[in-house]
Amino acid sequence: MKLQLLLSAGLALAGSLIKVPDTHYKGHDELVEYGVNAIAELYNSTHLDKCGKCLSALQLGKTIALQNDKVIPEILIKLCEKYHWEEFCTVEYQGFNFGVASKGAHIANVLTLIDPTGIDGEYLCYYQVRKSCPLPPTPKYNLTGWWPEKPKNLSLPKSDGETFNVVHLSDFHVDLRYQVGGEANCTGGYHMCCVDALHNGPAYKANYTDIVLPAQKYGSYDCDIPQILLEDSLANVAKIGQNLSFEFGIFTGDMVSHDIDSWFSLAKIIESEEDVYYNMKKYLGDIPIYSTFGNHDSFPYAQQAQNRSGFLGEFIWNAQLSADLWKDYGWIDEETQAEAIHTYGSYAVNTKRGLRVISLDSNLWYQPNYYNYWNMTDPDTSGLMKWLVDELVDAEKKGIRVWIMAHVPTGGGTGNAMPHQTEVIRQIVDRFAPETIVALFFGHTHEDQFNVYYAGNGTDNSLENALTVGWISQSVTPLHNYNPSWRYYEVDTKTFEIVNSINYYAQLNKTFEYDIDKPELSNSTTFPHITYPPRKPDDKLDWIFEYSARDVYDPDHKWPKSAPLNATFWHNAIQYIVNNKTGREDYLRYEYRESPFVPDGSSPEYIKNMYCYFSSGTVPAVYECQKRQNITKEIWI
Repeated sequence: MKLQLLLSAGLALAGSLIKVPDTHYKGHDELVEYGVNAIAELYNSTHLDKCGKCLSALQLGKTIALQNDKVIPEILIKLCEKYHWEEFCTVEYQGFNFGVASKGAHIANVLTLIDPTGIDGEYLCYYQVRKSCPLPPTPKYNLTGWWPEKPKNLSLPKSDGETFNVVHLSDFHVDLRYQVGGEANCTGGYHMCCVDALHNGPAYKANYTDIVLPAQKYGSYDCDIPQILLEDSLANVAKIGQNLSFEFGIFTGDMVSHDIDSWFSLAKIIESEEDVYYNMKKYLGDIPIYSTFGNHDSFPYAQQAQNRSGFLGEFIWNAQLSADLWKDYGWIDEETQAEAIHTYGSYAVNTKRGLRVISLDSNLWYQPNYYNYWNMTDPDTSGLMKWLVDELVDAEKKGIRVWIMAHVPTGGGTGNAMPHQTEVIRQIVDRFAPETIVALFFGHTHEDQFNVYYAGNGTDNSLENALTVGWISQSVTPLHNYNPSWRYYEVDTKTFEIVNSINYYAQLNKTFEYDIDKPELSNSTTFPHITYPPRKPDDKLDWIFEYSARDVYDPDHKWPKSAPLNATFWHNAIQYIVNNKTGREDYLRYEYRESPFVPDGSSPEYIKNMYCYFSSGTVPAVYECQKRQNITKEIWI
């Protein structure tokens, strides 16, 4: 029984088949023992299917949590020890210790909130318990009461042909423990490579001490970044920016490394965040950087409670810390600082040219956030979506154009965002694009990607229905198998549409002391004894121009030079990439930034998935597209 299933029984815990005695008659330890035995009984039941077991377990967990929430982490630990590796269990599930990254207390919190046998439980069992229940239909929300009728006289502003430049950075994932010469091809499954005491070989076996693939000075493909790569990338942005005069930057999140909970603490999260923001200020000077939280920038990982849940107080530190730093560095003013603290670190700011940039905390639609699974019939348990709409209504009245930025994309693959929250975002985009919402900007996937938002519910992805674009930026971290990269946009001064996207990257493997010429060498478990051919490495990273989106996705230059890279442009680009071998090959090369691990992508199933990811701005739209395309196997690209 894998940890995910355990966490299921874990996130789980509960059953309508079993009556839980009152805690007046059972002591703390007795209730823990009772909960463990009851879950085991449910797991072994022959009278329930897997969905029934999961929903029953959730019901039992809610009942126990309401009687004594402090026992839930202990029950989880004992279930973990029963079904998995003992040394992870306490770290993963210990509860009610503010300074330690543990899920147990938050699972207990959520169990007290959910409707365990309704849509809350069904979504939990689908997404957190290995699809134990079928995916429920996306709730139907009528949000028309959130906004006035769309004015009939709205029109797009006219371009004067002038542009300015904006830098887009994402996904640094700086690893404070990175060790040059450490194992860059480690095994064990739950560790990050390139840190001390990790080796290649059977997990937790001390006798595997030889370094198979040494971690390199500037980074390695199965690791997050060392400090030198963080600073080198920002130095390159500053160097390029000397001639481009970036007016501002957007940072779409993830400062903190991917690592196991046993290493993380609140202090280390804060240290990572302060390090990245400090270096942005150090290298980029007075350029305002408008930032958003990534899923790794929360504590514990990906968790963010809504105000109405009653548990927001456990997370308010992050909004306070970040807003204070943003204010201290001159990126936002005091009024915006106060707004960000009040609104989950989200805020709206007007730039000097009159563009409104709205930053949203996407943890409030991210699947691993347990707090997203309660009261799912409500379209806005956090209040964040209504706050967004109010900002857009105000912008529409004043004729202000808007960029929306967040970390986790609302569409593309279906493994990140919650369908019900992205359905809310679909309706908002449908109402306010393209006249008010110019574009949306994301990170998270580490890949250079995009998607198009279409009018309606995803059943008619025609050229006429193309509304706006989601720009998904590449990462600086090479994890997994990418070259470090960043981009900037040429932006129209009147319409604030993207006129071009210019991308820079570094060929990381040229700084390696060995050659990587076979993608399979990156497999962490299959090739523990490979001897890598030595080579003379470059002594520094060479950041070079990679491509211009306008040139690559309009190779015959049919798109007017004066026209922006809007939804119509990207609708045409989808057809070019999906239907043209050269277009697909170019897209995949740039998606991976010409690393040695560019996938083939020529199978019919892969191509159909590409089309659905490109043409779906929200998760329900992806599902709708996959039905129309008769996709039987979803492929992450």
